[in-house]
Amino acid sequence: MLRILTLVAALTAALGLALPASASETFDRIMSTNKMVVGVAPWNGFVAKNPATDEFEGLIVDDIKMLTEQTGIEVEFVNTTWSGLIAGLQAGKWDVIMTGMGATPERAKAVAFTEAWGYLSHVAVVPADSPAQSRGDLDQEGNVVTVVSGTSAHRFAERAFGTAEVKSFTDTGAAVLEVMQGRAQAYVGDSISNKTRAEERDELRLLEFAPEDTEWNGLNHAVRYGDQDLLTFLDTYIRVMKLRGWYQELAERWNMPASLATGPN
Repeated sequence: MLRILTLVAALTAALGLALPASASETFDRIMSTNKMVVGVAPWNGFVAKNPATDEFEGLIVDDIKMLTEQTGIEVEFVNTTWSGLIAGLQAGKWDVIMTGMGATPERAKAVAFTEAWGYLSHVAVVPADSPAQSRGDLDQEGNVVTVVSGTSAHRFAERAFGTAEVKSFTDTGAAVLEVMQGRAQAYVGDSISNKTRAEERDELRLLEFAPEDTEWNGLNHAVRYGDQDLLTFLDTYIRVMKLRGWYQELAERWNMPASLATGPN
């Protein structure tokens, strides 16, 4: 217990922060048991079970292992669905959501988010021989840009493309197929998924938009409101590891876009 509190204090002191004088029940339990229960939902490359080993692996898993190494706090993973993450947190099934959930004003009504440890942006995949080099090149009369209905990329495209037609589909495969078969000039999605698609298909290439021509979303952890001390602890860890270049290292290790660690800067 003394070792854990000393490590927590060291992390906090590194950024001149102060923990609350009285720890909440959740934080006090984590500190006394050296155990934190984390709710996760499958996301390839970030947190998913390897069927060959039955072990979780991914960028977030490596980050959690580093948190354990730095603090001695062991983490128990509880696998759930994306739709069940917030309800499970509120019901006390886990202490933290650590699966790359993005902070939004709507979600913030239910949970308290840490600062972002990573970032996603909206980018396009286009035919490999497309002359397009920018969002403006795509936003031309007669062009079609595909998206998946109801996603943040869909909402972004409707705001960002005033001339090209934005055509929505219920699933990603159909939206990307339109590009591969020449019926659309681009598919707009998140920077991580589209980077993978472009690398897996010779007929596609990635088209990243200028920082000012896209929209950024954070990747965050989440706790219950009232667990302010736990939030402070996690924020302190994120800030320290950002300064150490840890998230750049993770992005390279897991073949993620460099912008995952840097954001729009």
